[in-house]
Amino acid sequence: MRATDGQDSVRYDVVVVGGGAAGLSGALTLGRARRSVLVVDGGEPRNAPASGVHGFLTRDGVNPSALLEAGREEVRRYGADLLDGRVASAERVEDGFVVTLDDGGSVGTRRLLVATGLLVDQPDVPGVWERWGRDVLHCPYCHGWEVRDQAIGVLASGALSVHQALLFRQLSADVTDQHARR
Repeated sequence: MRATDGQDSVRYDVVVVGGGAAGLSGALTLGRARRSVLVVDGGEPRNAPASGVHGFLTRDGVNPSALLEAGREEVRRYGADLLDGRVASAERVEDGFVVTLDDGGSVGTRRLLVATGLLVDQPDVPGVWERWGRDVLHCPYCHGWEVRDQAIGVLASGALSVHQALLFRQLSADVTDQHARR
């Protein structure tokens, strides 16, 4: 690990912010291109509660944690460094960026690859977060097969509600669309 305390100018070609599938894929490609890479990851993947990752060729149904561990191993083989932590800020400097970590350390880099994923905005409904990734699903392509031919309720707002209901309708004849009230 080559993070600094801000006194050095240790540099990477690229700092990847986020160590999920996208960030690790980017780091893998960069490592194979002989770039110096640091992946900074907070260890809280959005899909952690899910039983499996779906739609990922040759890995359909793999546990999310197992997928990430395999990705980390691959990335390390090409010389990338991995750091458990969070990026607090990134500042543009003349020849790149200074990335400040939440522990106060900093890293110099020529480029940034931000792969932090999406934030999930769930309605304030009791039980939604506790069932997230198991019974409360966000994507018919990611989890639809697992709930095919079952009763499905869509809880969304606006045009998204209708769109989601139509997508899930391809998977089940029993779809209820309930608009969320905010």
